[in-house]
Amino acid sequence: MRVLMISHACAASINRGKMKNLAKRQGLEMSLLVPRLWREGERELVTEPGEGEGYPLHAGDVFFSGRVGGHVYRSGLLGALKRERPDIVHIEEEPWSLAVAQLLSFLPLCRPRPKLVLFSFENMDIPLHRLQRTIEHRALSRADVLIAGGVTVRERLLARGARPEHVVVLPQFGLDPELFKPPVGERPDVFTVGFVGRLVHEKGVDLMIRALFELKGQWRAIVVGDGPERGKLESMLRELGLSDRIEFAGWVDHFEIPGFLQRLHTLVLPSRSVERWKEQFGHVLIEAMSAGAVAVGSNSGEIPHVIGDEGLIFPEDDVNALAGHLQKLLDEPKFRGRLSTLGRQRVVREYGWSAFAEKTHEIYERAMVAQKLNAPEGDA
Repeated sequence: MRVLMISHACAASINRGKMKNLAKRQGLEMSLLVPRLWREGERELVTEPGEGEGYPLHAGDVFFSGRVGGHVYRSGLLGALKRERPDIVHIEEEPWSLAVAQLLSFLPLCRPRPKLVLFSFENMDIPLHRLQRTIEHRALSRADVLIAGGVTVRERLLARGARPEHVVVLPQFGLDPELFKPPVGERPDVFTVGFVGRLVHEKGVDLMIRALFELKGQWRAIVVGDGPERGKLESMLRELGLSDRIEFAGWVDHFEIPGFLQRLHTLVLPSRSVERWKEQFGHVLIEAMSAGAVAVGSNSGEIPHVIGDEGLIFPEDDVNALAGHLQKLLDEPKFRGRLSTLGRQRVVREYGWSAFAEKTHEIYERAMVAQKLNAPEGDA
Protein backbone atom coordinates (compact mmCIF):
# COMPACT_ATOMS: atom_id res chain seq x y z
CA MET A 1 0.00 0.00 0.00
CA ARG A 2 1.61 3.23 -1.19
CA VAL A 3 0.68 6.38 0.76
CA LEU A 4 1.67 9.98 0.01
CA MET A 5 1.17 12.31 2.97
CA ILE A 6 0.99 16.08 2.38
CA SER A 7 1.46 18.27 5.45
CA HIS A 8 2.79 21.77 6.09
CA ALA A 9 3.05 20.86 9.79
CA CYS A 10 5.66 18.23 8.96
CA ALA A 11 7.96 20.96 7.67
CA ALA A 12 9.04 20.90 11.32
CA SER A 13 11.10 17.73 11.66
CA ILE A 14 9.92 17.23 15.25
CA ASN A 15 6.43 16.51 13.84
CA ARG A 16 7.55 13.58 11.68
CA GLY A 17 7.38 10.89 14.35
CA LYS A 18 4.16 9.60 12.82
CA MET A 19 5.84 9.21 9.42
CA LYS A 20 8.85 7.44 10.94
CA ASN A 21 6.64 4.90 12.71
CA LEU A 22 4.30 4.40 9.77
CA ALA A 23 7.29 3.70 7.52
CA LYS A 24 8.28 0.83 9.82
CA ARG A 25 4.97 -0.97 9.40
CA GLN A 26 4.88 -3.98 7.11
CA GLY A 27 2.78 -3.45 4.00
CA LEU A 28 3.12 0.35 3.97
CA GLU A 29 5.29 2.41 1.63
CA MET A 30 5.15 5.98 2.90
CA SER A 31 6.28 9.21 1.26
CA LEU A 32 5.95 12.81 2.45
CA LEU A 33 5.52 16.18 0.73
CA VAL A 34 6.13 19.38 2.70
CA PRO A 35 6.78 23.02 1.74
CA ARG A 36 10.43 23.68 0.99
CA LEU A 37 10.16 26.93 2.96
CA TRP A 38 7.53 27.40 5.64
CA ARG A 39 7.23 30.52 7.78
CA GLU A 40 6.07 29.91 11.33
CA GLY A 41 5.94 33.23 13.14
CA GLU A 42 9.44 34.63 13.02
CA ARG A 43 10.98 31.24 12.18
CA GLU A 44 11.66 29.91 8.69
CA LEU A 45 11.66 26.13 8.33
CA VAL A 46 13.67 24.96 5.33
CA THR A 47 13.42 21.39 4.02
CA GLU A 48 15.65 19.87 1.38
CA PRO A 49 14.24 16.92 -0.57
CA GLY A 50 15.82 13.55 0.03
CA GLU A 51 15.36 10.51 2.20
CA GLY A 52 13.46 10.81 5.45
CA GLU A 53 13.74 8.23 8.19
CA GLY A 54 12.66 5.29 6.05
CA TYR A 55 10.61 7.17 3.45
CA PRO A 56 11.12 9.54 0.47
CA LEU A 57 10.86 13.20 1.47
CA HIS A 58 9.62 15.67 -1.16
CA ALA A 59 9.86 19.44 -0.74
CA GLY A 60 7.85 21.78 -2.95
CA ASP A 61 7.89 25.54 -3.36
CA VAL A 62 4.69 27.23 -2.21
CA PHE A 63 2.94 30.51 -2.72
CA PHE A 64 1.86 32.30 0.49
CA SER A 65 4.19 30.40 2.83
CA GLY A 66 2.97 30.44 6.42
CA ARG A 67 -0.68 31.03 5.55
CA VAL A 68 -2.48 27.97 6.90
CA GLY A 69 -5.35 27.27 4.54
CA GLY A 70 -4.15 29.90 2.08
CA HIS A 71 -0.97 28.36 0.64
CA VAL A 72 -0.70 26.42 -2.62
CA TYR A 73 2.14 24.44 -4.17
CA ARG A 74 4.03 26.20 -6.96
CA SER A 75 6.02 23.02 -7.58
CA GLY A 76 6.39 19.56 -6.14
CA LEU A 77 2.80 18.36 -5.76
CA LEU A 78 2.22 16.98 -9.25
CA GLY A 79 5.76 15.62 -9.36
CA ALA A 80 5.28 13.74 -6.09
CA LEU A 81 2.01 12.25 -7.34
CA LYS A 82 3.66 11.06 -10.54
CA ARG A 83 6.77 9.66 -8.89
CA GLU A 84 5.09 7.91 -5.97
CA ARG A 85 1.92 6.68 -7.76
CA PRO A 86 0.15 6.43 -4.39
CA ASP A 87 -2.81 4.22 -3.61
CA ILE A 88 -3.78 6.78 -0.97
CA VAL A 89 -3.17 10.50 -0.63
CA HIS A 90 -3.42 11.69 2.96
CA ILE A 91 -3.49 15.49 3.17
CA GLU A 92 -3.31 17.24 6.52
CA GLU A 93 -4.87 20.56 5.53
CA GLU A 94 -8.36 21.81 6.28
CA PRO A 95 -11.03 20.61 3.81
CA TRP A 96 -11.71 24.26 2.82
CA SER A 97 -8.05 25.08 2.15
CA LEU A 98 -6.55 26.07 -1.18
CA ALA A 99 -4.07 23.19 -0.94
CA VAL A 100 -6.97 20.72 -0.83
CA ALA A 101 -8.61 22.44 -3.81
CA GLN A 102 -5.33 22.13 -5.72
CA LEU A 103 -5.03 18.45 -4.86
CA LEU A 104 -8.60 17.75 -5.95
CA SER A 105 -7.83 19.28 -9.34
CA PHE A 106 -4.74 17.03 -9.74
CA LEU A 107 -6.21 13.70 -8.61
CA PRO A 108 -8.13 13.03 -11.86
CA LEU A 109 -4.75 13.02 -13.65
CA CYS A 110 -3.69 9.95 -11.63
CA ARG A 111 -4.48 6.48 -12.94
CA PRO A 112 -5.70 4.64 -11.03
CA ARG A 113 -7.12 7.49 -9.00
CA PRO A 114 -5.83 7.39 -5.40
CA LYS A 115 -7.99 7.10 -2.38
CA LEU A 116 -8.32 10.43 -0.52
CA VAL A 117 -7.90 10.77 3.24
CA LEU A 118 -8.56 14.25 4.63
CA PHE A 119 -7.70 15.65 8.04
CA SER A 120 -9.41 18.50 9.89
CA PHE A 121 -8.50 20.23 13.14
CA GLU A 122 -11.11 23.01 13.03
CA ASN A 123 -13.57 22.65 15.91
CA MET A 124 -15.40 25.98 15.55
CA ASP A 125 -18.15 26.76 13.08
CA ILE A 126 -16.21 29.70 11.69
CA PRO A 127 -17.74 31.67 8.80
CA LEU A 128 -16.32 30.68 5.42
CA HIS A 129 -16.55 32.74 2.26
CA ARG A 130 -18.16 31.30 -0.85
CA LEU A 131 -14.98 29.82 -2.36
CA GLN A 132 -14.05 28.10 0.90
CA ARG A 133 -17.55 26.66 1.26
CA THR A 134 -17.39 25.34 -2.30
CA ILE A 135 -14.00 23.73 -1.71
CA GLU A 136 -15.13 22.18 1.56
CA HIS A 137 -18.34 20.78 0.06
CA ARG A 138 -16.42 19.21 -2.80
CA ALA A 139 -13.74 17.83 -0.48
CA LEU A 140 -16.20 16.29 1.98
CA SER A 141 -18.09 14.61 -0.85
CA ARG A 142 -14.90 13.34 -2.51
CA ALA A 143 -13.04 12.09 0.59
CA ASP A 144 -13.31 8.40 1.39
CA VAL A 145 -12.16 8.84 4.96
CA LEU A 146 -12.15 11.99 7.07
CA ILE A 147 -9.86 12.12 10.09
CA ALA A 148 -11.21 14.46 12.75
CA GLY A 149 -8.54 15.77 15.12
CA GLY A 150 -10.93 15.43 18.05
CA VAL A 151 -14.49 14.73 19.15
CA THR A 152 -15.48 18.39 18.77
CA VAL A 153 -13.98 18.42 15.26
CA ARG A 154 -16.10 15.40 14.35
CA GLU A 155 -19.21 17.25 15.50
CA ARG A 156 -18.35 20.17 13.22
CA LEU A 157 -17.68 17.90 10.21
CA LEU A 158 -21.02 16.17 10.67
CA ALA A 159 -22.74 19.55 10.88
CA ARG A 160 -21.03 20.46 7.60
CA GLY A 161 -22.50 17.44 5.84
CA ALA A 162 -19.89 14.72 6.29
CA ARG A 163 -21.25 11.19 6.46
CA PRO A 164 -20.80 9.67 9.96
CA GLU A 165 -19.45 6.38 8.60
CA HIS A 166 -16.63 8.28 6.87
CA VAL A 167 -15.37 10.16 9.95
CA VAL A 168 -12.71 8.73 12.29
CA VAL A 169 -11.40 10.57 15.37
CA LEU A 170 -7.60 10.67 15.67
CA PRO A 171 -5.42 13.64 16.66
CA GLN A 172 -2.81 14.86 14.23
CA PHE A 173 0.21 14.10 16.39
CA GLY A 174 1.18 11.74 19.18
CA LEU A 175 4.50 11.57 21.00
CA ASP A 176 7.43 9.39 21.95
CA PRO A 177 6.75 8.02 25.47
CA GLU A 178 10.47 7.33 25.88
CA LEU A 179 11.25 11.00 25.32
CA PHE A 180 8.43 12.26 27.55
CA LYS A 181 8.88 9.96 30.53
CA PRO A 182 8.73 10.32 34.32
CA PRO A 183 11.93 11.29 36.13
CA VAL A 184 14.22 8.52 37.35
CA GLY A 185 14.24 9.88 40.89
CA GLU A 186 11.72 11.83 42.91
CA ARG A 187 10.16 15.10 41.82
CA PRO A 188 10.94 18.25 43.85
CA ASP A 189 9.80 18.20 47.47
CA VAL A 190 7.77 21.38 46.98
CA PHE A 191 4.50 20.89 45.08
CA THR A 192 5.20 22.36 41.64
CA VAL A 193 2.58 23.58 39.18
CA GLY A 194 3.36 24.42 35.55
CA PHE A 195 1.92 25.99 32.42
CA VAL A 196 3.26 25.87 28.86
CA GLY A 197 1.79 28.00 26.09
CA ARG A 198 1.06 31.43 24.70
CA LEU A 199 0.39 34.19 27.19
CA VAL A 200 -2.89 35.39 25.72
CA HIS A 201 -6.32 35.97 27.24
CA GLU A 202 -7.86 32.75 25.96
CA LYS A 203 -5.18 30.58 27.59
CA GLY A 204 -6.41 31.67 31.04
CA VAL A 205 -3.10 32.05 32.90
CA ASP A 206 -4.68 34.82 35.00
CA LEU A 207 -7.18 32.24 36.22
CA MET A 208 -4.37 29.89 37.27
CA ILE A 209 -2.62 32.70 39.17
CA ARG A 210 -5.79 33.57 41.08
CA ALA A 211 -6.33 29.90 41.93
CA LEU A 212 -2.76 29.54 43.17
CA PHE A 213 -3.30 32.57 45.41
CA GLU A 214 -5.98 30.57 47.24
CA LEU A 215 -3.73 27.56 47.94
CA LYS A 216 -2.68 26.69 51.47
CA GLY A 217 0.68 25.03 52.01
CA GLN A 218 4.03 25.02 50.25
CA TRP A 219 3.97 25.34 46.47
CA ARG A 220 5.69 27.01 43.54
CA ALA A 221 4.77 27.50 39.88
CA ILE A 222 6.63 27.92 36.59
CA VAL A 223 5.12 29.50 33.46
CA VAL A 224 6.83 28.66 30.16
CA GLY A 225 5.82 30.83 27.23
CA ASP A 226 5.42 34.42 26.22
CA GLY A 227 2.89 36.73 24.66
CA PRO A 228 1.05 40.05 24.89
CA GLU A 229 -0.45 39.29 28.33
CA ARG A 230 2.92 38.79 30.05
CA GLY A 231 3.23 42.32 31.43
CA LYS A 232 -0.31 42.25 32.79
CA LEU A 233 0.26 38.86 34.40
CA GLU A 234 3.52 39.94 36.03
CA SER A 235 1.72 42.98 37.45
CA MET A 236 -0.88 40.61 38.90
CA LEU A 237 1.90 38.65 40.61
CA ARG A 238 3.22 41.80 42.27
CA GLU A 239 -0.26 42.87 43.39
CA LEU A 240 -0.93 39.45 44.95
CA GLY A 241 2.54 39.14 46.45
CA LEU A 242 3.36 36.00 44.42
CA SER A 243 6.45 37.16 42.53
CA ASP A 244 8.72 34.93 44.62
CA ARG A 245 6.54 31.83 44.08
CA ILE A 246 5.65 32.01 40.37
CA GLU A 247 8.45 32.14 37.80
CA PHE A 248 7.99 33.37 34.23
CA ALA A 249 10.62 31.47 32.23
CA GLY A 250 9.76 32.74 28.73
CA TRP A 251 9.99 30.38 25.78
CA VAL A 252 12.33 27.41 25.98
CA ASP A 253 13.46 25.13 23.17
CA HIS A 254 11.00 22.30 22.57
CA PHE A 255 13.75 19.77 23.23
CA GLU A 256 13.97 21.15 26.80
CA ILE A 257 10.27 20.57 27.50
CA PRO A 258 10.57 16.90 28.59
CA GLY A 259 13.04 17.86 31.32
CA PHE A 260 10.85 20.76 32.41
CA LEU A 261 7.76 18.54 32.68
CA GLN A 262 9.66 16.07 34.86
CA ARG A 263 9.95 18.84 37.47
CA LEU A 264 6.18 19.29 37.71
CA HIS A 265 3.65 17.57 39.93
CA THR A 266 0.83 18.98 37.82
CA LEU A 267 0.35 20.90 34.59
CA VAL A 268 -2.60 23.27 34.24
CA LEU A 269 -4.29 24.24 30.98
CA PRO A 270 -6.96 26.76 32.06
CA SER A 271 -8.15 27.70 28.55
CA ARG A 272 -11.29 29.78 28.06
CA SER A 273 -13.36 29.71 24.88
CA VAL A 274 -13.76 32.96 22.94
CA GLU A 275 -15.87 33.91 19.94
CA ARG A 276 -13.69 32.29 17.28
CA TRP A 277 -11.55 29.85 19.29
CA LYS A 278 -11.76 27.04 21.77
CA GLU A 279 -9.05 24.57 22.70
CA GLN A 280 -8.40 22.23 19.76
CA PHE A 281 -6.29 19.66 21.57
CA GLY A 282 -3.60 20.94 23.93
CA HIS A 283 -0.67 18.72 22.97
CA VAL A 284 1.21 19.75 26.10
CA LEU A 285 -1.43 17.85 28.10
CA ILE A 286 -0.33 14.47 26.72
CA GLU A 287 3.32 15.47 27.01
CA ALA A 288 2.80 16.25 30.70
CA MET A 289 0.78 13.08 31.36
CA SER A 290 3.43 10.99 29.64
CA ALA A 291 6.05 12.59 31.92
CA GLY A 292 3.97 11.68 34.96
CA ALA A 293 2.58 15.13 35.76
CA VAL A 294 -1.13 15.22 36.56
CA ALA A 295 -3.10 17.14 33.92
CA VAL A 296 -5.65 19.68 35.14
CA GLY A 297 -7.67 21.45 32.46
CA SER A 298 -10.80 23.47 31.85
CA ASN A 299 -13.71 22.08 29.86
CA SER A 300 -12.87 24.24 26.83
CA GLY A 301 -13.12 22.42 23.51
CA GLU A 302 -11.23 19.15 23.32
CA ILE A 303 -9.53 19.25 26.74
CA PRO A 304 -11.94 16.88 28.58
CA HIS A 305 -11.63 14.31 25.79
CA VAL A 306 -7.83 14.46 25.88
CA ILE A 307 -7.50 14.13 29.66
CA GLY A 308 -10.34 11.64 30.11
CA ASP A 309 -10.76 10.23 33.62
CA GLU A 310 -7.01 10.18 34.19
CA GLY A 311 -6.80 13.87 35.16
CA LEU A 312 -8.99 16.64 36.56
CA ILE A 313 -11.44 18.94 34.73
CA PHE A 314 -13.00 22.19 35.93
CA PRO A 315 -15.57 24.57 34.35
CA GLU A 316 -14.11 27.43 32.34
CA ASP A 317 -13.29 30.55 34.42
CA ASP A 318 -14.11 28.79 37.70
CA VAL A 319 -11.28 29.88 40.01
CA ASN A 320 -12.68 28.07 43.03
CA ALA A 321 -13.00 24.75 41.20
CA LEU A 322 -9.43 24.98 39.91
CA ALA A 323 -8.14 25.95 43.35
CA GLY A 324 -9.99 22.98 44.83
CA HIS A 325 -8.36 20.55 42.39
CA LEU A 326 -4.90 21.96 43.07
CA GLN A 327 -5.41 21.87 46.84
CA LYS A 328 -6.45 18.21 46.69
CA LEU A 329 -3.39 17.33 44.60
CA LEU A 330 -1.16 19.22 47.05
CA ASP A 331 -2.71 17.62 50.15
CA GLU A 332 -3.06 14.03 48.90
CA PRO A 333 0.19 12.60 47.44
CA LYS A 334 -1.33 9.11 47.03
CA PHE A 335 -4.22 10.47 44.98
CA ARG A 336 -1.75 12.50 42.93
CA GLY A 337 0.44 9.43 42.41
CA ARG A 338 -2.49 7.31 41.23
CA LEU A 339 -3.51 9.90 38.62
CA SER A 340 0.12 10.22 37.55
CA THR A 341 0.33 6.48 36.84
CA LEU A 342 -3.05 6.34 35.09
CA GLY A 343 -2.24 9.38 32.97
CA ARG A 344 1.02 7.88 31.76
CA GLN A 345 -0.74 4.61 30.90
CA ARG A 346 -3.44 6.47 28.95
CA VAL A 347 -0.92 8.37 26.84
CA VAL A 348 1.15 5.29 25.99
CA ARG A 349 -2.04 3.43 25.06
CA GLU A 350 -3.73 6.19 23.08
CA TYR A 351 -1.06 8.64 21.91
CA GLY A 352 2.29 6.84 21.76
CA TRP A 353 3.75 6.88 18.24
CA SER A 354 3.52 3.09 17.94
CA ALA A 355 -0.18 3.03 18.86
CA PHE A 356 -0.71 6.09 16.67
CA ALA A 357 0.85 4.41 13.64
CA GLU A 358 -1.26 1.30 14.18
CA LYS A 359 -4.47 3.36 14.25
CA THR A 360 -3.45 5.31 11.14
CA HIS A 361 -2.62 2.06 9.32
CA GLU A 362 -6.11 0.79 10.16
CA ILE A 363 -7.56 3.97 8.64
CA TYR A 364 -5.60 3.34 5.44
CA GLU A 365 -6.88 -0.24 5.26
CA ARG A 366 -10.40 1.08 5.70
CA ALA A 367 -9.72 3.57 2.94
CA MET A 368 -8.60 0.87 0.51
CA VAL A 369 -11.83 -1.06 1.05
CA ALA A 370 -13.79 2.12 0.40
CA GLN A 371 -11.76 2.69 -2.76
CA LYS A 372 -12.70 -0.73 -4.10
CA LEU A 373 -16.36 -0.09 -3.35
CA ASN A 374 -16.40 3.44 -4.79
CA ALA A 375 -13.80 3.25 -7.55
CA PRO A 376 -14.76 5.29 -10.63
CA GLU A 377 -15.48 3.24 -13.72
CA GLY A 378 -12.19 2.17 -15.28
CA ASP A 379 -10.18 2.68 -12.07
CA ALA A 380 -10.90 -0.64 -10.35
